[in-house]
Amino acid sequence: MSTVPNYFYRAVTRDGEADEGQMFGDSAAAVIARLQESGRIPISAEEVREGGRRRVRRSRRRMLRRASARADIAAFTQSLASLVSSSIPLDRALQIMLEAESDPATHKLVGDVQASVRGGNSLSTALEEQGEVFSRFHISMIRAAEAGGMLGDGLSRLTSYLERARMLRDKVRSALIYPSILAGVAGLSVIILLVYVVPQFRPIFEEMGSALPLPTRVTLAISDFFAAWGWLVAAALVLAIVAVRKLWTRADFRRRVDSLLLRLNRVGTLIQAIETARFSRSLGTLLQNGVPLLTGLPIARDTMMNSEMANAVSDATEDLREGGDLSRALQKAGVFPSLAIQMLMVGEESGTVDKMMLRMSDTFDREVETSIQRLLMLLEPALIVGLGIVIAGIIMSVLVGIISINELPA
Repeated sequence: MSTVPNYFYRAVTRDGEADEGQMFGDSAAAVIARLQESGRIPISAEEVREGGRRRVRRSRRRMLRRASARADIAAFTQSLASLVSSSIPLDRALQIMLEAESDPATHKLVGDVQASVRGGNSLSTALEEQGEVFSRFHISMIRAAEAGGMLGDGLSRLTSYLERARMLRDKVRSALIYPSILAGVAGLSVIILLVYVVPQFRPIFEEMGSALPLPTRVTLAISDFFAAWGWLVAAALVLAIVAVRKLWTRADFRRRVDSLLLRLNRVGTLIQAIETARFSRSLGTLLQNGVPLLTGLPIARDTMMNSEMANAVSDATEDLREGGDLSRALQKAGVFPSLAIQMLMVGEESGTVDKMMLRMSDTFDREVETSIQRLLMLLEPALIVGLGIVIAGIIMSVLVGIISINELPA
């Protein structure tokens, strides 16, 4: 058995003192459970890999290089939720976090928040003073929890929201990894064939001139183009990426692209599911934390990535201000799934919009997973077949040229 413990943990003792160390465990949850059984309040439990604790700390320094990173904010929120929910005063909780944090950027962030709280500000105001580090959603959740006198519960709900949002992002990113690698390998393989392999046969074909079959002449022409102007193609791709990124900052361009994506068959269905899950989870969490519906809608809208669906939420908010129903306003936009509209209607009729929105987020989380699996079932074979056709076409064009040499009259 390895002499290096499996997990490095940080916790708080019954006396409110910081405690850290290493502990064996099957999982982080098991380590946290053992800490709770011993009367300590767990803050974090991180797996120790090669290099032990020093490696973990170096990893944290890399991960927390920017205090505004999502992972940093989630860790900050989770630690604060654990401490405040255990009836530790806010100032003392921040002091414990300050003493336990070794990263300079995060240490400064916690110190600034603590200084603001000690100056008489609420936690939400202290977070708002940090500029764009904390999102509008984050601050609104905490402000509503403070107004209701349930800061610990509000922080716990916020932690749960951030974890579910991270899981959704991870699902989408994981689904894109394999197709991206496959597409990259396909492109690299074709370039290697055209730039390095095909030119090796040129001496054989040169004496044939116009007698070469058309497929062979076309392949040789493409090979010559990439050999001579490959740098120009690479430069054009870079310029195209820069141009698209610049255009992406324009609202009208983004809306046209987002609208087009929604009209695509399976891609549009996946985007609808992702955005509906994101919107319903954000709004449901806000409502559950005591934020009014009209206040929560613009905040939930800001968490959406598709501008077409986000604008539909804005229009629905205006209809709601004029006395309309949210479900009918979203239905009129025609960009949300019919199942989401029906679930929202049920929530409005029963007066449980907050619970129904959270249930909707779970439903569409599963829909996202199903849609990703369906899309990959189509995309992966299409990429493999497409790569096979292109490579086979290049090889066949060369073979046809070689065969045609034997058919020339002596």
